[in-house]
Amino acid sequence: MGYASDENPLIVQNCICRSRDRKLHLANELNRLTDVSQLIIRRPLEQGQLTSWYLQKLIWDEGFNELVNGHNDINFNETELLYTETPFSFPVLSSNTDQIVFEEYGFKSYYRTTNAALVPWNNDVPNNDYIPFQLVVDSGFECTWVIPVINGCVYWKGVKKMSIGGKFLTGYLKELISFRYYNVMDETILVNNIKEKTSYVATDYDQSLKKVSQLRSLVKDPIRRHDFDAQNKSMGNVVLDYVLPDFKTTTTGYVLQDTTAKLDSDVQLLRLYDERFAVPETFFYPELANINNKSGIIKTILESLANCPKLARPLLMANIKCVGGNFDIPGFKHRLFMELRKEIPETYVLKLDDEDDKNKSLTYSWKSGQIFVKKGGFDKVKISKQEYFEKGLNYLQERCSFKAY
Repeated sequence: MGYASDENPLIVQNCICRSRDRKLHLANELNRLTDVSQLIIRRPLEQGQLTSWYLQKLIWDEGFNELVNGHNDINFNETELLYTETPFSFPVLSSNTDQIVFEEYGFKSYYRTTNAALVPWNNDVPNNDYIPFQLVVDSGFECTWVIPVINGCVYWKGVKKMSIGGKFLTGYLKELISFRYYNVMDETILVNNIKEKTSYVATDYDQSLKKVSQLRSLVKDPIRRHDFDAQNKSMGNVVLDYVLPDFKTTTTGYVLQDTTAKLDSDVQLLRLYDERFAVPETFFYPELANINNKSGIIKTILESLANCPKLARPLLMANIKCVGGNFDIPGFKHRLFMELRKEIPETYVLKLDDEDDKNKSLTYSWKSGQIFVKKGGFDKVKISKQEYFEKGLNYLQERCSFKAY
């Protein structure tokens, strides 16, 4: 969340958690915890649907209080709100949001949309508010969405969902580490940190597995074991050592950069082999995690494309934008480009956004909303409080919700 005038948004942990001492911690209080072991976490959303407005309102209030630092107190009666929700949100749940916005907070005006609808506005094309044809791939916490946007509007018939996101990756990594090394099934925050600091998408999965196999054989060979570090370095440091937290010197752990450094005798190391790239590989091949009969990200994109107008397909392929925190995983965009190029017709121009984007994937949608407001798009679609009380919830559903086809 953030003001349109802010340079960067405030990132708020959308959850409440209970620590081992049975104390409750709301939103960004989680970031200040020194002991994140065995946290019990509850979120107001289930499968992307906002099901607990009681909890969500507590988190919003906490976020608003943090946001006013450096600003005057928020006067909701004079403040306008641009709000994004997951595609295909249940109308009854979206209506709850509309009621909270106008009746609880009393915002002056408001518009509810999806992240993808805002993304085409984030462009440098002169004399053009938005890119007419754009395929948005949004990979976040719960899942991954493929959303075609044509002439500034979501083309709902082509929207597809893949049920793999950051939550799944963390859970799968927990299972792998627990089965192979230590039991970390209760250590969600720790494993999430390990995932964010060590994971990458391999350019060639089979070749990376061969490298790991060679390095494992070196470890088992007492004669050649001393060659491990040199071989690993020559292979691009496929294998990493992760120092587990002792809650004295570190609460989250860290990647061991200098393998020759002397460590205390009580330091626990976790050596990661194929786990680093096998976990995000499930984006392309879900069957690696025993998820059968489910499409990977390439097939999901192709299914979305097949449901779009034939003339629009090459235009969408030439304007693919990847947003969401999972696209900060190194190598993800490059691999996506390689795999897509094999599947689409040779006559299509394929263009993904630059890997070195100045806006991080996690906050790109917020930045797009900021530009949407500055270019005047919000003023054309916003719904005032007066309109809400005069025309009711059905009017907001017609203006803001997805259109059935």
